[in-house]
Amino acid sequence: MPTVRANDVELYYELHGGSGDPVVLVHGSWVDHRSWDLVVPGLSQAMQVVTYDRRGHGQSSLGDRRHPVRDDAADLAALLTEIDHYPAHVIAHSYAGAVALRLAIDRPEMVRSLAIHETPFVALLADDPSSAPEAERMMAGVREMQGLIRAGHAADAARELADVFSGEPGAWARMPAELRTTWERNAERWAEEYGDPDALQPDAAGLREVLIPVLLTEGALSPRFLHRITHALASLLRNVQEHELPDVGHAPQLTRPNQYVGLLLNFLLERNVPVT
Repeated sequence: MPTVRANDVELYYELHGGSGDPVVLVHGSWVDHRSWDLVVPGLSQAMQVVTYDRRGHGQSSLGDRRHPVRDDAADLAALLTEIDHYPAHVIAHSYAGAVALRLAIDRPEMVRSLAIHETPFVALLADDPSSAPEAERMMAGVREMQGLIRAGHAADAARELADVFSGEPGAWARMPAELRTTWERNAERWAEEYGDPDALQPDAAGLREVLIPVLLTEGALSPRFLHRITHALASLLRNVQEHELPDVGHAPQLTRPNQYVGLLLNFLLERNVPVT
C-alpha cells in the first residue's frame, strides 16, 4: 500500500499513467480518492495522475487537524514534494477547492494550474445584499447539520446535504449503499471542515496574487447558489475562465466522467502555460 509520511499523518496515494504533465486530484468532503475512479483512465492517457486520501479519509490517518483547509493544503504540498510530482495541475472538487486555492497562495511553486468544481464558499454570498439572507440561511443549515452529526445522526445529516447539493429530493436514496456508508463514515470530517472559516470564506487578498490559469466549472443542474458563489469567486481571480457543464450537477466526475475529462484535457493540454 503506497503511503507517504506528510507532517504528522500517513497519506495513501495512487499513481496512474507514465507520461505527460503531473496532475493531482483532490477529493471533496464525505468521500475519498475513489470518487475519481471514473475520470482517472481518461486523464492518465495523457497525464501522470495522482489520487490520494486526504487526512482522516479512506486509508489515510487523521492526526491532529485543527485547521482543516490549511492542514490539508500543507499535506498536499508534502505529498507532492515526497513523490516529486510538482509543479502539478491541481483538480479539486467542492470543499477541496478551498484546499487547492490555499496551496496556490501558500506554495505557488507547487501549482501549475487549478481546475475547481463548485467550491461552496457560502460567505461570498454574504458580500452581496441581495444574497445575504440566503447566506445566513445556509450558514444556519450548516450549523444544524453539524449538530445532527455530533448528536450521532450522521445519516440524517448526509441525507439532507445530498438533497441540497443535488438540487433534487431523493438523491440520498438513489446513492449506492456503499457510497452512503462512506458518507456516513466521513460525516465527522465534514463537520470539522465546515467549522473552519477558511472553508467558507476565501482569502481574497491572496487570490488576487494568484497568476496561474484557473478553470472554474459549475453544473447546469446544480443549485443556483453554487453558480452565484462560483461567479463571485471568479471576480477575485486574475487569470480565470468559467465553464458551465450541461446535464451535470455537483459531481461531474461521477455522473458525466467522459464529458468532464474532455473539458479538463482541453484546458490542461491546449490552453495552459507551459513550464519554463
